Amino acid sequence: MKDTHSNGRADSMANDRRAVLRTIGLAATSTGLVGTAAAGSESDDATDAGRDGTADALVALTHGVATGDVTATTATVWGRTADDATIHVAYGHAESFDDIGYDRTTVDAETDHTGHVRLEGLEPGTRYRYHVWATRSETTYRPFRGGNVARGGHFESGPGTEHSNRSDRGSDGTDTAGHDPRENPGASRSGDDPPAGGDVTGDLLPDAIERGIFVTAPAPDDDASVTFAWSGDTWGYGDDPVEPPFPGLQAIADRKPDFFLYHGDTIYADAETPAGTITRQTPLDDALEIYRAKYKEMRDPPAEVADRTGLRELLETTSVYTVWDDHEVVNNFAGPIEPLMPEGRRAFREYWPLDRDDGAEPGESNQFYDSFRWGSHVELFLIDTRQYRDPNVKLESKTLLGATQLEWLKDALADSEATWKVLASPAPLGYPSDSWVTPADRTGYEAELLDLLEFVRTEPISNLVVVAGDVHKSVVGAFDPDDDGEFEFVEAIAGPLGAPAGEPDDLYPPLNPTEFFAKGEYANFGTVDVDESGETLTIGIYDEQGTEQFTETFRAADIDAGTGPEPPERIESTFDEDDDGWLISQNGGSDRPVYRESGGTPGGHVSDEENQGGIAWYYQAPFKFLGDREAFYGGSLSFDLRQARADRQFDAEPVEGGDVLLAGGGAKLVYEFRGPERTPGTEWTSFEVPLSADATWIDLTSQEPLATEERFRAVLGTLETLRIRGEYRSGDDTSFLDNVVLSK
Repeated sequence: MKDTHSNGRADSMANDRRAVLRTIGLAATSTGLVGTAAAGSESDDATDAGRDGTADALVALTHGVATGDVTATTATVWGRTADDATIHVAYGHAESFDDIGYDRTTVDAETDHTGHVRLEGLEPGTRYRYHVWATRSETTYRPFRGGNVARGGHFESGPGTEHSNRSDRGSDGTDTAGHDPRENPGASRSGDDPPAGGDVTGDLLPDAIERGIFVTAPAPDDDASVTFAWSGDTWGYGDDPVEPPFPGLQAIADRKPDFFLYHGDTIYADAETPAGTITRQTPLDDALEIYRAKYKEMRDPPAEVADRTGLRELLETTSVYTVWDDHEVVNNFAGPIEPLMPEGRRAFREYWPLDRDDGAEPGESNQFYDSFRWGSHVELFLIDTRQYRDPNVKLESKTLLGATQLEWLKDALADSEATWKVLASPAPLGYPSDSWVTPADRTGYEAELLDLLEFVRTEPISNLVVVAGDVHKSVVGAFDPDDDGEFEFVEAIAGPLGAPAGEPDDLYPPLNPTEFFAKGEYANFGTVDVDESGETLTIGIYDEQGTEQFTETFRAADIDAGTGPEPPERIESTFDEDDDGWLISQNGGSDRPVYRESGGTPGGHVSDEENQGGIAWYYQAPFKFLGDREAFYGGSLSFDLRQARADRQFDAEPVEGGDVLLAGGGAKLVYEFRGPERTPGTEWTSFEVPLSADATWIDLTSQEPLATEERFRAVLGTLETLRIRGEYRSGDDTSFLDNVVLSK
């Protein structure tokens, strides 16, 4: 291990490592550590090899250690060795290092010599210290017990050596026989001399043993406070890549959070760094080694770039939950159609301490989503918005999560008894990105977002807080998509840690947002603090030096999805205060309409113009018009329209959307006005559209040309899109809209 990773603690760490080896019953000789005879072997040769020390020579740990996916009683420790080896983990209470536990795993080239050791039987809400080392043989170490130490300082084989667990210790740290394992384990109880060669642990341990700290989650019924930090987007992107070290990683470590949420783009596989560059033309045979090299340089960068990144310091001080996004594979990849995904997924699993798939095999496991409970007040839901997403092609309805994950998320949210439900989503829900919502035309993923938010509203799921990354700026907002006066969720976005940052855009208008904070062009991270009572949750945003940029405290009563009032008799947009979340669809010139404070019928209104021609553009309704609107069957949709010029009129083709389009549940219905006033004039013109199969609605997604009542009710019951035609003139045009009303 390089001195640059020690933070000036080399001497204390060496002393601590000596102490832990003595505590668990290890001794050192000039040829290496000596422990129990090789597991599974009962031959004299194996025993002699253990006494001789050569079979147990230490193998270097090359890239530090990490602990992750912590629960109240388990944790997963990660390490990587320089060669085929057995990785050993000894762990105990952080302050006293008593009641010591032990476990191990073997590693080889199949996993690039990375290994995961699952610690079990831990105590909830407890800070643990752990030590990791590796040996060439499958030696098993176990806590010292009277009668087990043989001449020469190694343990004799015996029952339980295959997988030693927690020792039988008294409160003073002695074993049940009254012996103190912190005495020199190289001497037997009968007073034998230390092993030949002396104790040279001071020469061996600093480079051979790594250590770390983590805290277990409080028990589900424990009213405990919880604090964590999150960020992502770390290294190498675009024409001006940011290079390490990354001060934000050290600033997070200095805060000592209960855990760190590493929120996507933990590597930039497709950026130019010394480890190489992944492109969509990279041969599959080469991709895995490049991915692996990317993770290695994030923990131990090349000397010509920097002496450190800051990641190892952070991983030594707390546990991590790691989420992947696109750059762990290649920019903006979408789901299983990406040939490189299996190799990127394999490296991600190899290099992070994940414990989310009991059946995981190297390169085969698919599941990264899961939930983790932290006491009575917090449950963390990790989702995967990349592995199952539909391709980025034009479809009306697509998925980011996949049907299985979406149903899991709904069920998990509904079943959670935690005060606060914290959804860790790489893709923001309410900020435009390449995912659920975009600033321009629909991506098709909005249908899934609407489905999820409708579930949150009607279940209801209260106190939902989304923490997100991906977009390289810090933004905090709250959302009331059904416009009932209650926030359905709060969303906080943080990052990047290293990648270049941009200026923030507006929150997604159709979700009826309230913006609390937005700042770009700087590296940053976020924090969440839930108090012991569970009554408040505080979101903080900090720059990379740890300087506060924003903080806001929310009370549980502030985020109450509820079912709201009885289903409304009327939903309307009068535009007297703002644009009410309406968007422009199929217009190359803008994505939001222009808001005008006066000139409407009466008061304010919205308008738009474009000069591309050829395809009609539409006003697109916000989420408050959407969802389950079957109760409006037999009612009407009314609105006022006018144009700046009324010459050169044209009819919109039904496939483009006609004059009004309704879509939901995979079906599209189109309505076309008839008669002499089928187009608006230069003065305000009122239109009324019957919401009934008795009117002439064209069904674009059925063999029947006209919509039936059953089909119409089904579309209204899952209404995902409502569009009103804005363009009627061929060529340059300007259109105006006011007083949109959905009534029974």
